Amino acid sequence: MQVVLADAGPLIGLARIQQLQLLRDLFQQVWITPVIAAEIGLAQSMEQSAVFPGSDRLHEACGQGWLQIASQPAGTADTYQPLNPGVDAGEASAISYAMQQTAADTQVLLLIDDRCGRAEARRQGLSIIGTAAVLVLAKGRGLVPACAPLLNALRSEGYYLSDSIVAAVLDQAGEPVAGP
Repeated sequence: MQVVLADAGPLIGLARIQQLQLLRDLFQQVWITPVIAAEIGLAQSMEQSAVFPGSDRLHEACGQGWLQIASQPAGTADTYQPLNPGVDAGEASAISYAMQQTAADTQVLLLIDDRCGRAEARRQGLSIIGTAAVLVLAKGRGLVPACAPLLNALRSEGYYLSDSIVAAVLDQAGEPVAGP
């Protein structure tokens, strides 16, 4: 069995461009830690949570049951200290949970975009995927016709994607890369 565990950034990005369902379609179920749930406003009711564009989609995904909040053994999220000081609390909680699951012989795929978080996850030997790679998978499975419009939508929503990442994704997806 494989567990897909997501950090807040990819969830927020996909929710903002109305593509959150790609995670359900690709992975059937996605897990988040309680820390990440709090970061994205799922720890409270919709009326009390910090509303941002797409937050209603995250509440809906939880309500549908395919986005699940994992329970962590008491104190485990607090004991893991990332080596990289740039790793935030949500990323640290996801990496910690992924390490626990891996130690229990569960295959884990960590959906994370932040450079520091990705480096820390790799350092811990975890399998990772980013939002851009999710779009390539979705295109490969016929769930989206093209990646370029979705990458542009992410960027227009303030999601940082470097030109080199966009070019690599478009190349991997078999789409033309726009010149400078």
